[in-house]
Amino acid sequence: MEKARVERDSSHYFTGKLGVNLNLFNRATGREGKTDHFIGLTGNGNIGYVSEHNTYLLLSSYNYVRLRSATQVETGYVHGRVTFRRQQRLSYESFGQLQYDYNRGLELRALVGAGIRFAVVRKENLRFNLGTGVMYEHERWHNLAEDRYIKKHMPKLSNYASVRLPLNPYLELSTIHYYQVGYDQPHDQFRHRFSGDVSLTVKVNTWLQLTTNFAHTYENQPIVPIPKYLYSLTNGLQVSF
Repeated sequence: MEKARVERDSSHYFTGKLGVNLNLFNRATGREGKTDHFIGLTGNGNIGYVSEHNTYLLLSSYNYVRLRSATQVETGYVHGRVTFRRQQRLSYESFGQLQYDYNRGLELRALVGAGIRFAVVRKENLRFNLGTGVMYEHERWHNLAEDRYIKKHMPKLSNYASVRLPLNPYLELSTIHYYQVGYDQPHDQFRHRFSGDVSLTVKVNTWLQLTTNFAHTYENQPIVPIPKYLYSLTNGLQVSF
């Protein structure tokens, strides 16, 4: 979300980014050295509209990996966000999101929320923001080991810190990290989620960039038996307009 924000002084314009990364490769797997063929595709599309007082964002992402004619990874999300009083140091936000991650068992995550955002530092060479708010999250999980479905409805606190740091006219570092916590009343326990995103963007020209992105997430009490910590590292191209 944070990488799509707009920092121009003007208003009443659209902006967007489109990125794609395609991997086609083969590897010897197993003791017999049998060759397997992999296909991987990641993509993201962001569009925003900046009015005089508010910013409207619609963000999406998709990740797909296929091996031996079978899907190994398929994830995606769509995120919408409105920032009110965008030019003020203290602004307000509302947001909603739809997400899935089939291979982990996440059939659907739907959430809505609202909060405040405070611009701690707003310099040309550094942007540092803090945000906090509340959200209501609905999840439907498929426990693959037991072949049963689990539904969760939970209010949560959502907090984040973001930094945008232009290192030079051609290189920019950006990062955002979230901490979300909710109380699961039926199980009498708190569920904590920590997630982060670090991106390095190299500007080729006014509309084309090379990107390296590291994303990770940690959940202390997964709904289904999956690893608590997950990460991904991708490289690709990005087109901005």
